Amino acid sequence: MAIKTPGIYLDMSAADYYADPCPLPSFTQSLAKVLVEHSPRHAMLEHPRLHTPAEDDETEKYIKAQAIGSAAHHLMLGRGKELEVRDYDSWRGKASAERAEIEAGGKVAILGKHYAVAQRMVLAAGEQLAAAGLDAFMTGTGHGEVCLAWQEEDGLWFRSLVDWLPDDMLIPYDYKTTAMSCAPWAVPRLMAEGGWDLQAAMHERGLEALDPDNAGRRRFRFIAQENTEPFALVAVELTEAVMTVGRKKLDYAIARWRQCMRSGVWPGYPPELLRPELPAWNVSAWLTREEAEALERPAGNVIMAG
Repeated sequence: MAIKTPGIYLDMSAADYYADPCPLPSFTQSLAKVLVEHSPRHAMLEHPRLHTPAEDDETEKYIKAQAIGSAAHHLMLGRGKELEVRDYDSWRGKASAERAEIEAGGKVAILGKHYAVAQRMVLAAGEQLAAAGLDAFMTGTGHGEVCLAWQEEDGLWFRSLVDWLPDDMLIPYDYKTTAMSCAPWAVPRLMAEGGWDLQAAMHERGLEALDPDNAGRRRFRFIAQENTEPFALVAVELTEAVMTVGRKKLDYAIARWRQCMRSGVWPGYPPELLRPELPAWNVSAWLTREEAEALERPAGNVIMAG
């Protein structure tokens, strides 16, 4: 599927989306995260149309958490990467070749026992969301895996994939699965490490370009669920303070992307010699330990005579 005009695309396949179907190489929230956390050169190397990866015959390692997450995502939203379930104990031996064939076809290979975990996760998610009065995410009218594609005044293209977009487009949801704790006190870390603020800012930017009548009225929510029993989850609505930080990060990333696209120069890390300071928390922790232990120190260098 090729995108020729800006719009909201409801039936785009995952393969088409990740291949970048826009007229020109487009910018995404995942590229923004790479650019913010690393450099423009790292982001360029991640783009499917700006860099052709070297051929690699090795099959990527099967990661249980990722397979379960992909399956839960597909079951929850009714869309996403296509799955192929096989009832093997592992992907070793002859099963390895079958897995490679499945993945070469653009699908996700998953062991039956891990698919069963994903099924239990989604069932538990429905029960917990219903108890919280948030089951409209799963039962309301809307669409899963919605592609937003838009062009800004300088000709740059952008795209964003919203996990769940209700018909009124006011409260989009994203669904995350993790092996980390989703306890309320752990959510700030999940937000920071997952870049939820930046992701929501990109969704907002796209929706306000494509649905300007609702600009400023939207709220952005995330469902984060643990991938082990009891499959506990939390529902999170980002505050305006969090969104403000996300917008600032996104503005920074877009400005650098725009400069690189115009110049064709994709810098990595600065080449000059660095003289960094230790993080304040590290210095504070050491001074606190030093004071607590109250070690005796010699007044000066002592030379012992033999």
